[in-house]
Amino acid sequence: MKEALKQWLRSYGVTKQHLNFPQYYVPYLVGRGRAFVPQSLTLELTFRCNLSCVMCPLDLPRIMHDGERKDFIKERKGVELTSPEVHRIIDDLAKFGVKNLTLTGGEVFPRHDALEIIEHVKRTPMQLCVNTNGWYLRPQIADRLIELGVDSMSVSIDGPDATHDEIRRGKGSFKRLAEGIANVAAAKKARGVARPYIGITCTIFARNQHNFSEVIDAVKDLGVTSVDYEYMFYTTQDAIDRTRAMIPLPYRPKEEDQIVPDELRQVDPDIFMAQVKAAEEKGQRYGLPVSFGPPFKTKEQVRLRFEDPDYAFVDRCFYPWKSARINPYGDVYSCSIDVDFGNVREAPFSKIWNGKAYQTFRRTLKARQLFPKCTKCCALNNQFWRYLPTP
Repeated sequence: MKEALKQWLRSYGVTKQHLNFPQYYVPYLVGRGRAFVPQSLTLELTFRCNLSCVMCPLDLPRIMHDGERKDFIKERKGVELTSPEVHRIIDDLAKFGVKNLTLTGGEVFPRHDALEIIEHVKRTPMQLCVNTNGWYLRPQIADRLIELGVDSMSVSIDGPDATHDEIRRGKGSFKRLAEGIANVAAAKKARGVARPYIGITCTIFARNQHNFSEVIDAVKDLGVTSVDYEYMFYTTQDAIDRTRAMIPLPYRPKEEDQIVPDELRQVDPDIFMAQVKAAEEKGQRYGLPVSFGPPFKTKEQVRLRFEDPDYAFVDRCFYPWKSARINPYGDVYSCSIDVDFGNVREAPFSKIWNGKAYQTFRRTLKARQLFPKCTKCCALNNQFWRYLPTP
């Protein structure tokens, strides 16, 4: 019965994390811009990556801007947070009371000190998730991750092997990630442990709309614990401009571009819904939990998601009351909106979290419920937030 309830909640994009809503909802109602300690934090260790995904916001600045190849990442190379700085951040987060930390990139493992950082995290009480494209999960690294006690891993897959390699623009990348997942599973078995749980994340857009259900066929025997489908984030310059006009705070431009080429948004609702049905059937057949965030039930929702920049599945956001991100240069930000909240090289995160800028941002968002740039954010991925009353 308990497992059936979990599966039903998952089908609507509701997880255990979503049920911790009092921790962010209470300060949302009465905190006047202040928040309790965040439930989770994402630390972006580097924007470097060995692959070059066609829809990645970090790669788009290199290929757009009127044809000028402008590599923002290489321009700032050398100013990433150092190992001692990352260790200080981790210690501050743990002391502050953050429970869940995600390490991501770019790709985590091009950093020579990635395993050292992971080891430092696991000396704290925080639960650790590592996001990866799977390329670097050779047997020795896989075994070390298990030895260190990583709690979960999220591996990005865009489709079956040929589709994945094309989207990632990396020949053999699917083969490498499949081998990497198998290496982690083998190391877990050898050590007799269940963790890290291995979740698969697949981002749906035009290039994989015809066969994203085949991801399940590709990973069903690799020892993964779930397959989670999300949708490509995008925005428009108009939405960016309107959002900036609404927020009375300075901006710190991010090293990414979320205005994607129109052809990447051309998703056919009929094809999409057929693939959703196929994916759900395969998940049931193989006993593999499958979720869609958000879980669209109609073709019209699909059409609006990819064609209408102003359409949002959920019309309110609580994310800045529950989570935050730190980029490789120490900038603290809430989400895709590049507001200047502060930098951990200048002040600890525990001081920035309820600083004046964050409080102003939260109050402004509460008054607006959403900003124009928010509409396609992956944080708006479940129906639960729809039913939380707002003033």
